[in-house]
Amino acid sequence: MIQYKDHDITIFQSAMYQTNSVVVETDELVLVIDPTWLPNEVNEIQNYVYKNKKDKDVYLLFTHSDFDHILGYGAFLYAKVIASKKLKDCPNKQSIIDSIRDFDDSYYLTREYEIKFPNVDISISKEYEELEIGDMKFHFYQAPGHTEDGIITVLEPLGIVIAGDYLSNIEFPYIYHNSDDYLSTLQKLESIIDKYDISLLIPGHGGFTKDQAEMKKRISESVHYILQMKQLLLEDKQEETYDLIKKYSYPKAMKKFHNYNLTLLKKERNV
Repeated sequence: MIQYKDHDITIFQSAMYQTNSVVVETDELVLVIDPTWLPNEVNEIQNYVYKNKKDKDVYLLFTHSDFDHILGYGAFLYAKVIASKKLKDCPNKQSIIDSIRDFDDSYYLTREYEIKFPNVDISISKEYEELEIGDMKFHFYQAPGHTEDGIITVLEPLGIVIAGDYLSNIEFPYIYHNSDDYLSTLQKLESIIDKYDISLLIPGHGGFTKDQAEMKKRISESVHYILQMKQLLLEDKQEETYDLIKKYSYPKAMKKFHNYNLTLLKKERNV
């Protein structure tokens, strides 16, 4: 399950949707990001943190409220939680918990911890917000588009950007909130990469990258997908939009997410 490890960071990747969970260790704290998916996978992350945290404080960062990103919360109830204020104030908490339970029931999964929506201790509400905890500095940016409550986090002095469900190398943009907001977040990510000289980008799904050219390629591909979708719909060429997802590894399974995007973009156009 460990995809990558160095002195500061360990990336755990689930077998489900290649979903990434991250543990960052410094001299003064342990930061756990989106611990998730199958019970044995969450247990592995939990055991790793317990074994290595020593007497350090543990913080839990959630990038957004999709159920697959918050379902490991109950395994870390002792940690202090960081998330956006919009996640803290999420109006759909019960439906998200129901989605976790439906997933577990579908596969006869049993977890050793309680399924709960995160109780946020430190909420991020501004467009740009800084936070210093121990020997780590956090730079937070609001990141609507995929969902309404996403945040992008830059970790200094490590040069890491935690992108949430943006800039995957295996997925086209999944737009659950708003396409124009999604484009604005992509533009924001490009400026972040330049501003902080990012040396490691970790998306919510798929492979990490240390190559800034690859980071910008992912931005360009995401922008292209959204703009082409908009243009083809404007030209009443909906069928041609399916050509945009043929290059991805799992186009048959991903078709439903493309259809969600089509529905949302049509709704936006007609508002």
